[in-house]
Amino acid sequence: MPDQTTPVPSTPDEQLAEKITEAIGAAKLVNNERLSRIREGLRKGSLSSAEWKLLVELGSPSKAEGNQRP
Repeated sequence: MPDQTTPVPSTPDEQLAEKITEAIGAAKLVNNERLSRIREGLRKGSLSSAEWKLLVELGSPSKAEGNQRP
């Protein structure tokens, strides 16, 4: 069975993508599914500003659970 873990970052872009997604994950700004999509987009350099906004809006754990922040 193939290894399903995230590959170890090797380029500076991959290292930065990993740091950014770790910070986003630690702050619980998006759910894990969206976090992995953000990580891949950052590594590839393919995320537009519209995609960022959509991933954060749709991936917000509080919105996914139906809770709203005051």
